[in-house]
Amino acid sequence: MGAPYGVVPEAAQRVLEVVARIPEGKVATYGDVGALVGRGPRWPGNVLGRYGADVPWWRVVRAGGWPPQGHEEVALEHYRAEGTPLVRGTLDGLRVDLARARWEPTDDDARPERPSAGARGSLHHVEVWVGDLTQARRSLGWLLGELGYRRTDRWPQDGSVGESWELGATYVVLEAGSDVTGPHDRRRAGVNHLAFHAGSRADVDRLVRAAPAHGWSLMYVDRHPFAGGPGHYAAYLEDAAGFEVELVAG
Repeated sequence: MGAPYGVVPEAAQRVLEVVARIPEGKVATYGDVGALVGRGPRWPGNVLGRYGADVPWWRVVRAGGWPPQGHEEVALEHYRAEGTPLVRGTLDGLRVDLARARWEPTDDDARPERPSAGARGSLHHVEVWVGDLTQARRSLGWLLGELGYRRTDRWPQDGSVGESWELGATYVVLEAGSDVTGPHDRRRAGVNHLAFHAGSRADVDRLVRAAPAHGWSLMYVDRHPFAGGPGHYAAYLEDAAGFEVELVAG
């Protein structure tokens, strides 16, 4: 696991606090830990990969009880030393027996506070699968940064590479990997585009001027900036991979 850092972000610290509470002989899945801190299952893996050297990272396992990928041998040594129940039979000693070893926190456990939640019904996060993460960083990563999002994580994990961009209670994930099949086509059934509040009309205009240098093209040029209708001041941009965004003023 990753080496300890001098300054650990607050959201990552919550994960480390949970992992530190898992007792010897017990384990939790990435999904279990994510649920305790109000995040998805990938988040604990990202945190442990960067900051997990000083906590019992081996006590957080993949679905099915499999040890952390790439650290199987070291994790199994810990399991045997701590008396963690392992499965028997064909897979004898290769993975944890979750039925017997899964940690079940009680109300008496001092759990870290969850991050501030957004309003009920608001978006928690959006996960965007891309064919080329480098290309997506150039266009989508640049735009997210301009809109005030902060990149909080980057990872290789389980055959994928990605990064997470956070603004308040919402975050956007850009991820590429073997599970991504075929090019993006916004005209097919599914999500057509993402729309962002972009500030004032002047802010929208500034982004439109800067966007081409980062792989974006202005759409509906003949109707810009009212392509969405009278009174709706917005810019519609498309990048080289066909992803569309709408930047809304006001």
